Amino acid sequence: MSPVTAFAIIAVLVLAAVAALLLVRRFAPRGGFFSDSDRAAGVFGVVGTGFAVLLAFVIFIAFESYNNAKDGATREAIAARQLFRTAMLFSPGDRDELHAELICYGRAVAFDEWRTMRAGRESALVQGWLERLDRSTERVDVRGVKQGVAYGHWFDRAAARQEGRRGRLAEASPFVPPVMWLVLILAGGLVITFVCFFADRAERPAIQALSMTAVATMVVSGLLLVRFLDRPYEDSSGSVKPTATVDAVTSIERQRDRLAPGRALPCEARGTPRA
Repeated sequence: MSPVTAFAIIAVLVLAAVAALLLVRRFAPRGGFFSDSDRAAGVFGVVGTGFAVLLAFVIFIAFESYNNAKDGATREAIAARQLFRTAMLFSPGDRDELHAELICYGRAVAFDEWRTMRAGRESALVQGWLERLDRSTERVDVRGVKQGVAYGHWFDRAAARQEGRRGRLAEASPFVPPVMWLVLILAGGLVITFVCFFADRAERPAIQALSMTAVATMVVSGLLLVRFLDRPYEDSSGSVKPTATVDAVTSIERQRDRLAPGRALPCEARGTPRA
């Protein structure tokens, strides 16, 4: 969701809440609907505080999920760079094959899996390159102690890469369940409704409209923030982007060009296999 869209949603819902308050105010008696305003304010304080605590808790958990998505993508990119360096210790044929498939894997992650994660799914294209990498790893001809150590290190880094990807994919599905959304929306609606019944014809309309604007803005903004954090891979401002992956692939490509200049890759620019 872009900032412009979010601002438009907030503006529309806040204006609707203010309109509802002014409509209720037309039928409100002087002094308001409540005979004891202190008691009503106490009840409103309980309702508002309950909503604020619940919203803060959900935002904290959702923000943790958002950070996990960023951390997973970063760890995966770092592991891919380390795999590239490890492969340089193998024979030229094995090295070039593993380097090419690592680049294709990174391209598929950046351009295909980021798209499928918005729907909560992993990419079949990325999975295909992983299987191809596994087959190439099994065919590596290990000679000498140095390559033996490198071969063991390759599996350690491959496990770290897989763990990073698993953490990234785990955050693709929305964290906040529908029941929690229902509770948040009902509680926010209750807070706004309660403010409507503080309408008083003896008060100036602008002052009451300002009170509703403040409350409704906080309620709607909080719900939109939860929605943003709950979908970290959306293609919008502030979402988690494949920046670390793209940087890693770019760096790997430059190094490979120096090692094997002019050699074609087995994939297109977006990670799809060449025909």
